[in-house]
Amino acid sequence: MSLRPPTTEEVLEGGRQTEGVVRVGETVRRPLHAHSDLVHAVLRHLEFVGFDGAPRLLRIDEQNREVLSYFAGEVVAQSPVRLSDSRLESAARLIRRFHDATVGSELAGDDEVVCHGDLGAHHIVFDGETAVGIIDWDDGVGPGPRLVDFAHAVWCCADVCEDEVSIHEQSRKVRLMCHAYGWDDPAAVIDEIAARFRRARDHHAASGRTKAADIFEESLTWMARNGPALKDGL
Repeated sequence: MSLRPPTTEEVLEGGRQTEGVVRVGETVRRPLHAHSDLVHAVLRHLEFVGFDGAPRLLRIDEQNREVLSYFAGEVVAQSPVRLSDSRLESAARLIRRFHDATVGSELAGDDEVVCHGDLGAHHIVFDGETAVGIIDWDDGVGPGPRLVDFAHAVWCCADVCEDEVSIHEQSRKVRLMCHAYGWDDPAAVIDEIAARFRRARDHHAASGRTKAADIFEESLTWMARNGPALKDGL
């Protein structure tokens, strides 16, 4: 018998996630947002095709929050994340299964796959060394190329652009994740990470968020300085 009252709300603070996310028993409650209809369609599709690495959409509660199944395990939100090789490989394989589950679907449309939009250790649940779930399906969800979604995951999981981690080790981790995913052009992943920095800098600058723009400008400077060595190690 569970000792947790079914109405007790426990604020979930792991990872970079939407405010107001709580656990109630073996469920997660999240506020609805502008893209909720699309997210719900994606989650229903993933359930229909048997992909077990995404939460199940159970219902909408009386507070107009989505009710999702809960993944027990660990989310790693530190920086650098320093994931073990086993976790890196498992995360890459889980992401590949997610992407493959959306290929050719109406939700992907004319694009390659459905993207999560913010993949990383902060949104992957690990049970020991195994990646078991992808969480925080939010306004970044939508159709797009595998490379964009996967490169974001590599950036966040393989400690790319982290000065505390050697370039050699970063290259090794990028190579490891690419091999586990089945991506045969790791240099393109590095290029896409740099492109992500550039898009983020320009987006924040256009929105007047100068501090955020400066952070991505620094990341671009790091990549310009270290990118060639990072690629040489692949």
